[in-house]
Formats: sequence, structure tokens, C-alpha cells
Amino acid sequence: MKKRFLGPSSVQAEPPLAPDSIPVTRYAGAVRRHFAALLVALLAGGVLGGAKIMLTPASYTARISVLAPPVSLHPGYTPGRPLDEKKREPREATMDTEAQLVWSDEVLRRLATFPGFQASHEELRRRVDLSVPNSTHVLTIAVRAGTPKAAQSGAQTVAEAYLDLRQQILGGLQQRNRESLEKYLTLLHKQLRSLPGSDDELVRRTTRTRRQEILKQIEEVQKHISALDSKVVQPGEVLRSAALPTARDDAGQDVAFAGGLGVGLLGWVVSTLLIDRRPRRIRRPADVRLHAQLPIMVESAALGGGHREICRRLRNLVFDSEATTVLVAGVPSAAGTAVAYELAELCTEGGSATTVLRIRGDGEDHDPAEAPPPRTFGVRLVRGDDDRQLTRAMDKAGRESRIVVITTPDINAADTISAAAASDLTLVVVERGRALDREVARGVLALDQAATPARGIVLTRQSPDTPARRATAPGHRSPRG
Repeated sequence: MKKRFLGPSSVQAEPPLAPDSIPVTRYAGAVRRHFAALLVALLAGGVLGGAKIMLTPASYTARISVLAPPVSLHPGYTPGRPLDEKKREPREATMDTEAQLVWSDEVLRRLATFPGFQASHEELRRRVDLSVPNSTHVLTIAVRAGTPKAAQSGAQTVAEAYLDLRQQILGGLQQRNRESLEKYLTLLHKQLRSLPGSDDELVRRTTRTRRQEILKQIEEVQKHISALDSKVVQPGEVLRSAALPTARDDAGQDVAFAGGLGVGLLGWVVSTLLIDRRPRRIRRPADVRLHAQLPIMVESAALGGGHREICRRLRNLVFDSEATTVLVAGVPSAAGTAVAYELAELCTEGGSATTVLRIRGDGEDHDPAEAPPPRTFGVRLVRGDDDRQLTRAMDKAGRESRIVVITTPDINAADTISAAAASDLTLVVVERGRALDREVARGVLALDQAATPARGIVLTRQSPDTPARRATAPGHRSPRG
């Protein structure tokens, strides 16, 4: 009979002890496994964004345009200081000054007297916006309110209050500047009269007497007074009245909807990472295929009678491969031991003398069976921390039996790798409901990287209603054998 060999297994998902490389298919597999949860998360995020839009109070904005002519806030001449002909003229009122007038307490106090604007000054300040196009003196005042009518009346109120306050403040500033210059002009005339000499005397500007200096100051002050008289304070006027808003303000619907989808997606990613990082018990063949692409032999608990049915196929696999040394590693180890005993019995019944080498775990000095039944095969306990003893035990068992079945207490232990390297066939037994996916993944990957890949995975479960089957005595064949 010709031997048949299988190549190394292909591990799909790498366990925590795997190399640093992470295949892209891992993320694609996560999306496939949790696709339903992804749809639910996105739907929930979209509903959350829609709820935010619906619960956001409606607001309407009305805009009004106001012309604010420039007005000098300073006369350009300070009494008591020497004249400087190179000194620049004072800058006229800037738009920043006009903005402060719009947001002043007087304007907000008048706005708060209208329905829909009963709020604090800080809140009203946030509801009044101001914009000024470049190179213009036109202010666009925008006022937000809960209804279109309230927004329109609020914009008109702010514009009127601003123009009244501007007339009052700027007019008062101009009047005080004129009064200050007139007082200084009177003082200069008094100083001129107190000096000796005639006022009608012709003087030259190049002379540097006290009289010429005072006359020059008087001339400059009269110029500034004439300039102030020529500048009539213009409070401004409304260029475009506030129109009634026809649509509510954009409450950030696109941002809210996209944010809801983002929150849902983030929640799905976090939950998926938590689920994938949490060890899970294997309950079906799909859980095994997630970690390794190996042939899976499944035994249902309804068959009963221990693992005899599945071990028939394992025995045929051993005979077809002409294997003399078989490693059976279980997750947990009790499942591997049960399958190893059943396989040894069936191999013996098939005409091949079999010996089971059981590698002891920590603190284990004897066969853990409560009452060892009569067996058709021999069982030997081997120390797990001595490879030379394992080699001697395999040589001795090989001389006495045709087939040697090795079972280990831990699939991820070094003893398992040593036994796999000395075996012709390696089988992994996974018990439903008790084996963890990480243990199986680490064990299969360790065997694969050690160049002794497993031939297949046995997914089995002991029937809760059927007691474990005991081996028959020598010379007796099982009726199912």
C-alpha cells in the first residue's frame, strides 16, 4: 500500500504568539463574520444622527445691511503739545469699533425686551452675528431666533438700536472734541494778548518768536475746529431691510448624520476587537476553520458509545498511511486521551498490536482512570521533561507493537513538538464546549511551524446521556468493530 502525504496546513488567523506579520485577510474575515453587526451599528448610528437633527431646536436667521459712515474719534490735535506737521491724521473709526457698538449692552438690553429674546446677554451675544465685506463700510447684521417673525423683528431692532447708539456716542464725542479745541483756542488768545507788541504787526513764519509760535497754533486749532464743523455726524442708514426667513438654519445635518455613522462604525470596531480578543469556546466546525484549514472529522453527540465511530475513520487513516507512530494531541488533554485509547483498541482489533505512550503532566504519577478496565493494548506513562526517555520508550514499544499511539497533556507544550517530530501521523482532537479557540490556533500553528503539521482535526463531544465506553477484554471483539 502506497503512503499518502499531506502538505503543511495553512493557518488563517494568527494567535497571540504568532510573528508580527498580520495578513489583510484577517480584517476581511472579521468583516464577514460580523457583517450583520456592522449593518446594525451603521443603522443605529444613522438613527442616532437623525435623532440629533430632529431634537435640535429649529432656528431662523434674518439679515439686515446697515451703512456706517466713518467718523473720527479724535480731533487730531492734543492741546498743550507742540505741533508736528509730519504727524498723520487720526484714523477714523474702524469696523471693529462698530462691531463693539452692535454687541454693546445698550443694544442687547433693547433686544431683550422683544418676545423670543428673553435671555442673558451672553446668549443674545451668540445669537447676533456681524460680517463686513472687504473695503466697505456696510455691516451685515444677522440675528437668530426660534421663529421667522422673531428673527426679522430682532434684526430690525438691533439695527435701530445700533444707529441710535452710534448717533448718541459719536455725536457726543465730536461735541466734546470741539469744546476742548475752543477752550484751547481761548487760552491761546489770552496768551497772545499778554505778549508785548501789536497784533496787526506783519510777521513772517520763519521768525522764531513766542508770538509767531502762538499765532501758528491759533491757526492750526481754527483749522481743526472748521474741520469738525464741516463733518456732520452721520449715524448711518439701513440699506437692505431684514427679509422674513423662508427656511430654517442648517442644523449641521450632514455633520450629524456622518457623525452618527462614524460613532456606529467606531462602536462596531471596538466591539469586534473585544470579541476577537476574548477567548471563545469552540462549538461548531466553523469555529475551527476560522483558525486552520485542515480536514475536520466531526462526531455528533447523538451517536453515543464514546468515540468509536470517529475512531474507525482514524484507524483507516492510520492503516492507509502505513503509520507506525501516531500522535494524538487533545484540547483539552482528556479528549485526546480518550480518542487515543479508543484508536489503540480499534487498531488492535484490526490485527495490529498497539501500545499507548502517555506523557505525564505535572504531578501525574499514574493512569488517571478510576478503575483501569481490561484493555487489548498496553499503556505506559512517560516523563514529559526527558526527550531521551521518550525516545527509549518509543523504541521499546516499537519492538513490542506494530503501532505506537502517543498522547500528551498539553498541545502547546514542548513535549508535543518532540513527539510530533518523531511521529508519522499527527492528529488534533478538539472537544466542543471546552476547547478554546486560542489554544487550538496556537497548537496548530506551532505544529505547522515545526514542519510537523497535523493531518486533521477531530471535533468531538461525549454524549451527556451515554457513559464512556470501556474497552473489551483480550480475545473479545466489539459488535461494532
